[in-house]
Amino acid sequence: MEEGPARAENPGAGISPGPTLSVVVPCFNEEKNLPVLVNRINQAMGSAGIPGEIVLVNDGSRDGTGAAIDLLSRQFQNVRAVHHGANRGIVEGWRSGLAASGGDFVLTTDADLQYAPEDIPLLYREMVSGGWDLVQGWRKEREEPDRIRDLLSVGLSRMLQWIFSMDLQDVKSGFICYRKEVFRDILDYRQKYFSFQSLITVAARFKGYRIRQVPITFFRRHAGESFIQRPLLFSIQAATDLPKAFYEYRMRKRR
Repeated sequence: MEEGPARAENPGAGISPGPTLSVVVPCFNEEKNLPVLVNRINQAMGSAGIPGEIVLVNDGSRDGTGAAIDLLSRQFQNVRAVHHGANRGIVEGWRSGLAASGGDFVLTTDADLQYAPEDIPLLYREMVSGGWDLVQGWRKEREEPDRIRDLLSVGLSRMLQWIFSMDLQDVKSGFICYRKEVFRDILDYRQKYFSFQSLITVAARFKGYRIRQVPITFFRRHAGESFIQRPLLFSIQAATDLPKAFYEYRMRKRR
């Protein structure tokens, strides 16, 4: 495992601070990615003068993810460790990370480095300067496209855009910077969903929040394997959320 300095200072030290940022990262069997992830996030935030923290949520991992997170929290003053005893899924990881966060803004990203940490300042600057409620990175370019996964992902995204009449790009991207109170409200929903993480932009739009999208590049996974081992089955199961979301966000809104 790669190791950072004995104790790292918070990013942006000595720079006039803006709003603080909490980067929340749900982690499931991501031991090999975490040292690189934390170092790249800290470098990106430090270079941009962004004050804040990294909240790593161990979601019941079966490898050395928990130990890696604890080690990083000792090495870096701005890394917070959160642990789930069992796997509870991405959304519960977000909820736990949000509860542990102290930033004015919360940015969600994955641990596999498919969303580049170097794009964090891009989303943060849009939030600070544009008065948005959330800024989403949409995957305009892909480093190494997986045709089957891309077809399924784009298909579901277009279904969401059509059903919910949203003139937006790539509404399924999980690389998003939120106002903290906005993120908390978006995670307050009534239906039981299989993959609510695919409906974040839908929920934000129908709750009346201001959304900004910026193009980013989506990279190949740095190490390890995705938790989605059967993409077709996952997409079919995710599609079962659409009637529930239609009722929650369109039908109930009309009443």
